[in-house]
Amino acid sequence: MKRKVVGVQRELNEIAEELIRQGIKVTDLLETNEHVDAMVYYDDESDMINEEGFENVIHKKQVVKINAAKNNIDQIVRKIKEI
Repeated sequence: MKRKVVGVQRELNEIAEELIRQGIKVTDLLETNEHVDAMVYYDDESDMINEEGFENVIHKKQVVKINAAKNNIDQIVRKIKEI
């Protein structure tokens, strides 16, 4: 089974650290050239992240987008493990 790769917004250090503890590979959302399986970002205005600028990390398949403003750390970990 391929290890999941999650792009995390740089400011979300605590979430990134927990994902790493859970065995999930974490990369900086804005500075990666790797394709990611999920994106964790913080946006208290909406549930949709603008994909412009993220073309290099998004597969043609659906990427799970998780808004940390609307999900606690346990919910985020659970959603990623369900991928």
